[in-house]
Amino acid sequence: MMSRISKWLAVVLVFALLGGCGDASNYIKENYSLIDVQGQGKSTAKIYSEEGKNVPTVAKELADQEPPLEISKEDENQMFLVYDNKIINIQKDKENENTTLVQLDSIEYAKEHYDSSFLQGYVAASLLQSLFGSVWSGDSGGYRGYTSTKRYEDYGKHQSAPAPSSTTAPSTSERKGTFTTSPSKSVSGSSQSIRRNDGSTKNYKTPSRITGSKPGTSIRSGSFKRR
Repeated sequence: MMSRISKWLAVVLVFALLGGCGDASNYIKENYSLIDVQGQGKSTAKIYSEEGKNVPTVAKELADQEPPLEISKEDENQMFLVYDNKIINIQKDKENENTTLVQLDSIEYAKEHYDSSFLQGYVAASLLQSLFGSVWSGDSGGYRGYTSTKRYEDYGKHQSAPAPSSTTAPSTSERKGTFTTSPSKSVSGSSQSIRRNDGSTKNYKTPSRITGSKPGTSIRSGSFKRR
């Protein structure tokens, strides 16, 4: 009897632990503010901001939601959480001491952009090679995350998230006016036209009025004699 109870308690504990583990990506989307998106397709980086929390606090918050394969040592300026399908780069906002930036990188984006020597200072080289491939050498451009880019220096977190492009229908102007039809001119002479139902016209000629002078009569005068 006791063994059965122990088994049931173990099962309940396992489900409770599984239920407590969420997805860090979804947690970021639901709780932090999206401020910028870089890249496209499978190679993307989404940058979020969180006010009132420092880098270690945010890192622990996300690790509690979804335990990473590796988490870098605690640092006030920058930390990394590495997963099999993403890398989370947590950075201190240099423009606002009270704000932490959370950069959600796809594996492809991290592989294409990060400086290998820099990233290996936070994450084990063996883990990076298992994610990016043994021949991965990284980008030598010195990329360290969003705060190291010209994009951040120009407008940083003041950049609003890109909105879906929308097309507006071409505007049409309402024209007002009057249309007049000129009355048909009377036809002089004897020729007139009649419009048929099919739109064609038929000309007909009115008979001309017969004009002439009445036959004249002469008045005779004279005298008559009676025989």
